[in-house]
Amino acid sequence: MANIEKRGTAYRIVVSCGYDTFGKQIKRYLTYNPPEGITQKQLDKELNKIAVEFEEKCTLGYVLDSNVKLIDFIEIWFKDYVNSKNLSPVTINGYQALSIKIVEELGHIKIGKITPKHVQDFYAKIKNSICVKGGKKFKVTDHYLKLTSTMKQKDISSKAGISDDTLRRLKKGGNTTLDIAQKITKALELDFDILFASASEQKLVTNDTVLHYHRLLNNIMNTAVRWGVIPFNVIEKRVELPRLEKKEPQFMDDKEALELLILLDNEPIKYKLAINLLIFSGLRRGEIGGLKWDDVDFESSIITVKRSLKYIPGEKTFEGNTKTYGSMRSIKLPDFIFELFKSYRVWQLEERFKVGDRWINADYIFTKWNGEPMNLDTTGKYLKKFTEKHNLKPVHLHSLRHTNATILIASGVDLKTVSTRLGHSNVSTTGDIYAHAINSADAKASDAMENILIKHSHKTL
Repeated sequence: MANIEKRGTAYRIVVSCGYDTFGKQIKRYLTYNPPEGITQKQLDKELNKIAVEFEEKCTLGYVLDSNVKLIDFIEIWFKDYVNSKNLSPVTINGYQALSIKIVEELGHIKIGKITPKHVQDFYAKIKNSICVKGGKKFKVTDHYLKLTSTMKQKDISSKAGISDDTLRRLKKGGNTTLDIAQKITKALELDFDILFASASEQKLVTNDTVLHYHRLLNNIMNTAVRWGVIPFNVIEKRVELPRLEKKEPQFMDDKEALELLILLDNEPIKYKLAINLLIFSGLRRGEIGGLKWDDVDFESSIITVKRSLKYIPGEKTFEGNTKTYGSMRSIKLPDFIFELFKSYRVWQLEERFKVGDRWINADYIFTKWNGEPMNLDTTGKYLKKFTEKHNLKPVHLHSLRHTNATILIASGVDLKTVSTRLGHSNVSTTGDIYAHAINSADAKASDAMENILIKHSHKTL
């Protein structure tokens, strides 16, 4: 129950909000100055009304001051700020993942007591820690192989609710996700560590990762300032940040890309189409995964990008907006790409007939065996094995997007057109990413001008 204390001509409303970890009572205060001419009856009624509303806000966590712990403020920040911004599930998941470490190291400190030194030490600790590259991947142990050697594979896959192909890949030394590993562990009723071991590459945290933590923490502190919880953001411009590690985009030149496409000619139609499409369209891998048959205009040789597939570890792939929020773009492609589409569609229909009523008809072009959208990593793994097999330049799926942009710019296509095809929100983004290609094209233009003018001057002399 709120207490009302008279202090001169004003009134102070006090609400108890429990106790902190040291046993000290946490109190919230509100001062009320009654207007002149108000009667005692009106004053009592107004004070009671304000006291009830203030107590309710305190109970719900809407009344904060600098004594609130960072862990509690972050919880409110997610509830009242993040959830109101209509952010993508991938962005929210990223915030949640980063906030875990922030809470572990700084959560116990009152937000008004956080200093630049606290944060600087936290960033130093992050920078010297180890991270897992490429997400959490797992492989089976020798104990698993020995245990399952006398068991029927069908029994395990049926009980775990996974495909036989997954188990076959694991026995051959393939990796799997935490979700699938846990399903198998549950089916076999044994400890996880007995059956599976980590297969992920470990490395030191990069400067970019530290900057991700800083952006999130800085956002949280700025929100605290806007809400009047703290007077100013103590870490803004007061913490020394690591230098941004600018990396040149990986790409293939025209000769390397041509060699890859020639070797790809005899590969399975699914991967042949996907990789050709990535190179000739410059689409992001999520945009390729999100393509549906209705997005393909065979008459005009145009595809329309309307959505992108997203993925959160431990959850199913789902549909989302393209990276340029809410945008939709159409891209003209060579006729032979649409011939590949036709061949692939025939193959897909044949596969669909094989599984019968187990097929999930969601109209996706690139699918799993049952019609569900294909895992975003599947084509990437295939590309890695393919380039290794043929001793080609090591590239990943996003490198094919860079390859597309670099070749277009080097061929003299204007930056605005390249930017539109790539789906960048503005041309400056394209210019920043592909400065190497622009400089190379500019040098060629300079050489061309020099050759033309020198030839002309020699003719006139």
